[in-house]
Amino acid sequence: MVVLKSFATPVAWVLVLLLLGLLLTSQTRRRRLYTSGRCLLLLGTVLLFALSFHPVANLLTYPLEAAYAPPSAEVLAKLDIIVVLGGGFLPSGSLRPEAELKEPTYPRFYRGVQAFRQSGADLLVFCGGPDTEGPETESETMKAMALSLGIPEDKILTETQSQTTFENAARLSRVLPAGQDRRIGLVTAATHMRRSYRVFCRQFPDDVVVPIPACYSYSPPRIRARNLVPSVGNLDKSNAALHEWLGLVWYSLRGW
Repeated sequence: MVVLKSFATPVAWVLVLLLLGLLLTSQTRRRRLYTSGRCLLLLGTVLLFALSFHPVANLLTYPLEAAYAPPSAEVLAKLDIIVVLGGGFLPSGSLRPEAELKEPTYPRFYRGVQAFRQSGADLLVFCGGPDTEGPETESETMKAMALSLGIPEDKILTETQSQTTFENAARLSRVLPAGQDRRIGLVTAATHMRRSYRVFCRQFPDDVVVPIPACYSYSPPRIRARNLVPSVGNLDKSNAALHEWLGLVWYSLRGW
């Protein structure tokens, strides 16, 4: 699963195309292989440039992030549980004295704590399992940060085993106290919300799942010179969006 997930990104596709192209173009005595190699090199280069452009990244991102609007204050006030999905963390070790959240996780964490304080929820839940390089879990790292911000410990629940979006929902359904007709606020990146919302609705059919998107990456199109120049930031945005589109297809095929 980890290997498949690694190849479900356009950056991996570009690397594979360029590598195959280099290998085939080394076959100068075999005309067909050489020609195929040049085509692969061209395709990989075009794909890399296209995904690095602002309009392309926006085109891929907008349908994902526009699917669900942030909830109103009235909706937040009626929530019973706030669930925050992790987006990655860095375990302690080497030069790092303690575990830290990765950049995609900070906006989710902040929005989750903010929503919890604005809502009438009785429970703040953090989801995220361990990293292969350390003993800590992502959910416990978020819990420690929440405690430092004054959230009472008896109001926090952690799910410490999940590694994927599906596992977030499946394992949480076993950890949460039994109940139904609850209003569950789901906090994750706006790009990730469509897939997360579908999974949580299937895992919690007797409850109401309320999307609370965070970390928007879409920006309105503007005529600027820098928007017409390829950038790593746009490539990263395209990479994340295509990963989600593939994830939606994969989850649909699996019935998740």
